[in-house]
Amino acid sequence: MAKTLFILRHAKSSWAESNKSDKDRALKVKGISDIINTARSFAQKVNTLDLIVTSSANRAVHTAVLFAETIGFPPQKIRIEPMVYQADDQELVEMIKRFPNDCHGVMIVGHNPTLTYLANRFLADRIHEFPTSGLVGIVFNVDSWSEISPEKVKTVFRSFDL
Repeated sequence: MAKTLFILRHAKSSWAESNKSDKDRALKVKGISDIINTARSFAQKVNTLDLIVTSSANRAVHTAVLFAETIGFPPQKIRIEPMVYQADDQELVEMIKRFPNDCHGVMIVGHNPTLTYLANRFLADRIHEFPTSGLVGIVFNVDSWSEISPEKVKTVFRSFDL
């Protein structure tokens, strides 16, 4: 059975509170509505999601929770992974290759520029910049996450134009 990687950039966040650290920034109202719309669109087209792995940054966790609530995804299947916050794309690939094989659809919620680099490892039509609340789905023709590679990409879809 194929494996599907969903890459989701956190929703639009606020820079207004200068006393907060980058990790503690909150979502803007527009970001909240954008991620709800992305999740609704996802729910109409996709029926395979087994796990959400999110950065530990407040804006990423809030994005993951809103996404899950919107599609009726169980919150106990959201895993907060601190390394995603500052990981580079190679570290994310190594993490992905260790996902449990009984999970056929896994979503990573994280940050730019790392998500752009991660997606571009597998896409023929490269992304210039991953937009906030943007989603890319990559279906790999593999039985094990450890086998993912650009050569194994079967299908790609995205929620935004290049």
